[in-house]
Amino acid sequence: MSTAEALRPAAGGPVRRTSGGAERAIARRAFRQVRVGAVLVGLTVGLSVYATATAYSRTYPTAALRQQAADLVGNDAGLRILLGPIDEIATVGGYTVYKNFAFLTTVGAVWAVLAGTRVLRGEEDAGRWQLQLAGATRPGRGTAAALGGLAAGLLVVLVLGTGLALLTARDPALGMPAGSTLLYGLTLASVPAVFAAVGAVTSQLARTRRTATGLGLTVVGAAFVLRMAGDAGDRTAWVAWLTPFGWAELVHPYTHRDARPLVLALLVAVALAVTAVALAGRRDVGDGLLSGRDTTAVRPFGLRTALGLSLRLELPTLVAWVVGALLTGLLMGSFAVITTEAVPDSMLDMLDRYGLQGSFLEEFLGMAFLLLGTVVALLPASQTSSAVDEETSGRLVHLVAAPVDRRAWLAGRLLVTVAAVLAAAVLGGAGVWAGAAVQGLRLHLPLMLGAGLNVVPTALVALGVGSLVLSLAPRAAGATVYAVVVWSVFADLLAPLSGALESFGTVSLFHWMALVPGESADPVGVAVTAAVGLALCAAGVLLLARRDLRTD
Repeated sequence: MSTAEALRPAAGGPVRRTSGGAERAIARRAFRQVRVGAVLVGLTVGLSVYATATAYSRTYPTAALRQQAADLVGNDAGLRILLGPIDEIATVGGYTVYKNFAFLTTVGAVWAVLAGTRVLRGEEDAGRWQLQLAGATRPGRGTAAALGGLAAGLLVVLVLGTGLALLTARDPALGMPAGSTLLYGLTLASVPAVFAAVGAVTSQLARTRRTATGLGLTVVGAAFVLRMAGDAGDRTAWVAWLTPFGWAELVHPYTHRDARPLVLALLVAVALAVTAVALAGRRDVGDGLLSGRDTTAVRPFGLRTALGLSLRLELPTLVAWVVGALLTGLLMGSFAVITTEAVPDSMLDMLDRYGLQGSFLEEFLGMAFLLLGTVVALLPASQTSSAVDEETSGRLVHLVAAPVDRRAWLAGRLLVTVAAVLAAAVLGGAGVWAGAAVQGLRLHLPLMLGAGLNVVPTALVALGVGSLVLSLAPRAAGATVYAVVVWSVFADLLAPLSGALESFGTVSLFHWMALVPGESADPVGVAVTAAVGLALCAAGVLLLARRDLRTD
């Protein structure tokens, strides 16, 4: 028998391909793309529950003190609109839900949209989706497989966040039943589940990941506004049933324990996922159902230099971060009005553990600027991830093929990020002043601006870490900066509450930042921290020229 005859398939026997092999490979890749973010979100959920429940139980150790704290804010319609449920905060579980609701649900929603667009539209932008579909799969099946990998990432968030929360609930002093805590974990996971499916749908509508992400985040913003409208009064309470944030709020895991909103969230998530799979089969690869014109007017802004290009590409994202810092400042400033009310000595004792001094208002503002510093420090993490994506997607190769030095490219990106950090810090400080002024509390504007600028050196260190890791191990750079910032804020918050954790606080970025105005500004510390951050940035720029560019 000849070689050709040996290789020829038997008569009537079609050539068979391995069933499901391509889909499994797509699912595994999708999970690898989102697993680091999933771990970080899960840790954020679990550690937030632990920190909030522990701090509250120690600050208000008796039922009488907790009821006193609840009476201070229980009828505040403004706080209800901003933060969600506040009518159940006389218990540790109810307060934990109230304190973390807006933060954790928003973090989960934003991450989920970014993850959904990354594993779908991001793969098309990079040209890898076309190669995958050239094998033994179809667009609909490939999309379903990618969503399977994304679902595995959501499962990591659920297991890690709920597991840490259940460990926290084992403390009998907290009075957090295991069943209610499990329901709470499911509630927090339901929001990213819905918005991951939203990201999958927008990936089918838009032609680029940037547009798909923008559409998805617009849905997040609209859903959050609807939730705020639902909390505005009894007449608008029905609006809460129109938004995933409202569904999470309506569960009331430690009181009513109503699981019906979770069923609705699951049904909507599945329906959106099925819609994404169906839409994937109705369009050409690389195109979008809402594609714009094939031609448009020339927009030369930012096309002449590497610095201008970085500014052009990142300006919408940077504006969003700066606005986020401003809103954070406004929120913290509006909360400062609670310092005008009588507060228990236990709260003052807790603030004293952080080394804060002065009046209760100054101590409160010191903690508020710690939160603002966290937001500003996360901005470099976002920009580091963007730089990694530009390199690993292959776009940077085309840029440096022209007479553009890769060090100039990175230096330009760092310069744009530093400018955004400064803007976010200043506007965040101005937001604290404005938020307090709306509540009738007059603060010293120059002091608030100075406290805002005080968080800049810590953000520069985070940027320097990202620059250095980018030049040594680019694929790990973004996750490293996110991990460093998240670790730092939790280490700084938890260390003063437990002597066993005191040593961990010294390795936090925020350990070296004075909590102005609750602490006196340290000019030497500011100068040294800023110098360290800039030195790390410079080292990253120099080392980038010593390695080859990498692509996925």
